[in-house]
Amino acid sequence: MKLRILLSLTAVLAGFARAQTSGDIKGFAPVSVSSANYRDTSRTTLLQMVNRQNALNPETRELSPLAAPKYFVFIPGEIFPADLNYEAICGLLTKALAKKNYINAADSLGIIREPAKVTLMLRVNYGISLWRLPVVRTEHLAWDEGLVGKVHDSRSLTHYGGDRTWDHRAGGNDDSLTASAENESKSLSVWGGSSAKSASTAAPISPNTAAGAYEGTREFNLVVVDAFDYAELKSQGKAAKCLWTTFVAAPVQHGQKFSEIIGTMLRAATPFWGETTPGMQVYDDARAKVTLGELIEVKDPPPEKK
Repeated sequence: MKLRILLSLTAVLAGFARAQTSGDIKGFAPVSVSSANYRDTSRTTLLQMVNRQNALNPETRELSPLAAPKYFVFIPGEIFPADLNYEAICGLLTKALAKKNYINAADSLGIIREPAKVTLMLRVNYGISLWRLPVVRTEHLAWDEGLVGKVHDSRSLTHYGGDRTWDHRAGGNDDSLTASAENESKSLSVWGGSSAKSASTAAPISPNTAAGAYEGTREFNLVVVDAFDYAELKSQGKAAKCLWTTFVAAPVQHGQKFSEIIGTMLRAATPFWGETTPGMQVYDDARAKVTLGELIEVKDPPPEKK
């Protein structure tokens, strides 16, 4: 009897452990978080932090709520296909942001009871979209830049209204990038320039990436929150500068729904709202592994006296 109980307990715990490992979690995918506080981080420090080597499965970040609450209202940004609507995403974000003491000023009916408390406007971008490197931008931070950003290179054809084929962060047509790099290399050779530049140097790969997920353009689950000063946005309009951005992403797995990964994404992002991360924080263990402790033998109770 004693042996049967111990074997049964061992089997149950082993099965539970297998169910909790990354391979069996429904909707599991590597999750990355990149965040930057533009207002409170110097330009030099910002560049150093954002461009640091990615941290693969770093130690769990301690949650440090704001000393005083900051009240915000949501506004929709760029919305891509997903099986959750904007209202559902805002509901999930409200709970996740509250853990850092960012408080939604709108109630469940969308009514702002105390508008004087509102200091932040949070622009919400989300859904499944083609992307390459889910890292925050470090320049061109005005409201009207959008998720990808405008082309600021006067030499680019897109500066005059042409189609953008590739972007360092958003990716795009990777074949066009390779062809463009090869053409540029040939052109430089003809005119006496260096021909050393290639597609690989034109599209640098961030080091220490998880499972090659960020080596080319592919579908990502994205949640990007951009924070703006509410008063500044009202006075300066589209020229208002972003205060902070937190960019959360997970490569889409076959047959996966956005709703199946959003919980894991927001759990990973919660400690980093409004902060600056040292490189991308990449989690491919889903923070859901179980470590079994020592098994304790439960002895049979003594037989009842007749």
